[in-house]
Amino acid sequence: MGSVDHLPNATLPPFKIFIGYDSREDAAFEVCRHSLLKHSSIPLEISAIKQLDLRAAGLYWRDRGPTESTDFSFTRFLTPYLAGFQGWAMFVDCDFLYTADIADLITLLDDSYAVMCVHHDYAPTEATKMDGVVQTVYPRKNWSSMVLYNCAHPKNMILTPELVSSQSGAFLHRFMWLEDDEIGSVPFAWNFLAGHNVVDENDSSTFPKAIHYTSGGPWFEMYKDCKFADLWLMGLDEFTKEKLAEN
Repeated sequence: MGSVDHLPNATLPPFKIFIGYDSREDAAFEVCRHSLLKHSSIPLEISAIKQLDLRAAGLYWRDRGPTESTDFSFTRFLTPYLAGFQGWAMFVDCDFLYTADIADLITLLDDSYAVMCVHHDYAPTEATKMDGVVQTVYPRKNWSSMVLYNCAHPKNMILTPELVSSQSGAFLHRFMWLEDDEIGSVPFAWNFLAGHNVVDENDSSTFPKAIHYTSGGPWFEMYKDCKFADLWLMGLDEFTKEKLAEN
């Protein structure tokens, strides 16, 4: 069951987090990373999953398909491999803004599962998202946008560069290498879909801990007034000021 045993301490390395990177969303990546570090009470090791770097290293070689809306549509599934198939690690899309301590999520980790994520029931109605890319609808949509991987789980050993570079989107995004009971659930507040999930002022469990700007965030002109845009812009301002102070 979930416990503090997974929290980094003097004998454990920092918790590994991999953020999907797309050059069109560089600002989103930086704000996501900043928000994770800002709220975290534990040491984190945050890495960008960059498709160009993976291709250069010979770890990814599939041709880009018409339904791939970002550079990390498939490379996200290399997370267990990149973590050395050891311990737990998290993948998250770059269009997230964290408002709570990731340590609270890590206490929910349960070694009986191969992966854990929010089990969204989500069918977008818009035809496009982000900067005009086609919006696709499929079972378990957005489940793979924030995943906690039990990297050493035997079932996850299948997630090699060879498989990720060749398997279908359906196989990967629907977690078809796993049985249903091997996919653990975490509260939707950790992958709160802006414009879809709703806050109930009388229920604190509905308050977002990680806001996911799944259709597009304020770094795109057409989404500058989206839900929670003000919080993301505050995050961008904080990151920018800290960056300038460092220089």
